[in-house]
Amino acid sequence: MAKRLLIVYYSGTGNTERMAEEIGRGARRLGVEVEVKRVEECSLEDLVEADGIVVGSPTYFSNVAWQMKKIIDESVVLYRKRQLKGKVGGCFTSSGTRRDGENCLKMLEIAFGFHHGMRMLPGIVRVSGDDEKKVSEMCQQYGAEIAKQLSNEP
Repeated sequence: MAKRLLIVYYSGTGNTERMAEEIGRGARRLGVEVEVKRVEECSLEDLVEADGIVVGSPTYFSNVAWQMKKIIDESVVLYRKRQLKGKVGGCFTSSGTRRDGENCLKMLEIAFGFHHGMRMLPGIVRVSGDDEKKVSEMCQQYGAEIAKQLSNEP
C-alpha cells in the first residue's frame, strides 16, 4: 500500500500554491499517494490519517499566515493525544526576503517538529524574484526527499 502524503497550504497570491503543487509532483514520482489541500479545506482528521504532512504558508512579518496559524492552534487536541508524533513532515514558504522566510519556517518547524514530535525535514524558502524554473526544481526535489523518507518507514 502506497504511503499517503498530505500537503496543506495557504496561498494569498498563488506562489505558495504553485510550490505545493510542485512538491506534490516530486513526491508522486516516487510512488507516494499525494493529496494537496488548501488549509481552509483541511480537517484535523486529514492530518491524523496522513502518513506524512507538509505544510506551507506565505511569510507575513516573519511569521505564518493566520489561516495556517488557525489550524496549528486547533491541532492542540491532536498534540494532547500525540496523534502526529513520529510522522514525516516538511514545510515551505514564499517570502519577500530569505531572513523573513527562514523565520516563518522556524515557526512551522517548532509547531510540527518540536511540539507535535514529527520528523521534520528542513524546510524550503522561495524568495520574491527567484527564477521560477529553479523554484519548481527545488520544490520537486523537496517532494522527492519527503517521499524517500516516507518510503523508508515500516
